[in-house]
Amino acid sequence: MKARNILQAFLLFLLFGTVLNSYGQRWKRYRHEFSLGVGASNYLGDLGGATTGDGTRFGDFQFVVSRPSVKGSYKYRALERVAFKGNLAYGRIYGSDEYAGNPGRENRNLNFRSDVIELSVQGEYYFIKEKVGPVYRLPGLRGQTLESFSGYLFGGIGAFYFDPQGQNADNEWVKLAPLNTEGQGLPGGPDDYSQVSIAFPIGFGFKYAIDRQWSIGLEYGLRMTTTDYLDDVSGKYYNPDVLAAEYGQEAVDMADKRLSSNPPSGLTREQYGTRGNPDRLDTYMFGFLTLSYKMKSKGPGRTRF
Repeated sequence: MKARNILQAFLLFLLFGTVLNSYGQRWKRYRHEFSLGVGASNYLGDLGGATTGDGTRFGDFQFVVSRPSVKGSYKYRALERVAFKGNLAYGRIYGSDEYAGNPGRENRNLNFRSDVIELSVQGEYYFIKEKVGPVYRLPGLRGQTLESFSGYLFGGIGAFYFDPQGQNADNEWVKLAPLNTEGQGLPGGPDDYSQVSIAFPIGFGFKYAIDRQWSIGLEYGLRMTTTDYLDDVSGKYYNPDVLAAEYGQEAVDMADKRLSSNPPSGLTREQYGTRGNPDRLDTYMFGFLTLSYKMKSKGPGRTRF
């Protein structure tokens, strides 16, 4: 009897070893994942801001300027904890000195909106692994297990297109880049800026598995950029007479909308205040509620795990 019990225990050990080994490798059958996301976008830059800072710090985050965003992505799971994702996202960003917590920025009285289209490649590391347990078909152990929650960090690089617009006196939205509002291309002015720039997405996400193939999740990502012109604001006010002569009166009207026309003694209107901070680049962010689907690839044999 003892020999028989030992043999049964050994066979059971082998069976469970096979099950666990197959379970440990089953993620390879779900390497490909597609997802859609809807959510909100926001911005940190020169306009608006909730504090007395320069409008680019996290303390200047304002929920009131959030706008809609959507995305689609394809993910390839290279290792159990590592995945790579291609991401196409659209969002509208907005900022306004109307909501500024700083009298100087309130007086500046600028606002903008911009559509942002981003194409990026991101790497993900799962600090909480995605796991789907085996289907048991042993006496007293029938059923399946599912570890529902997973979490990941991500980082990557991408390119994005933006198109800043501002409101004129008639509340019409006017494209700002063609106006060269800071004297781009003129003597003493900055170079013209490109409306295509580089972004470096970093962030985190959490997912809840509905079943082996479907999941929902939340994802937040900050986009550090290489441009200071998401809002068309970076440096100084340019001489309005020269600006009008070269680019037209509309360029002057959209460049300088300050509420006060009486600068301190000794300063011209051109010198009064600063238009932006050229030492800090602009940032935008996306937050998404996602729905994901994993494609199941065929595995060897007919055993279900």
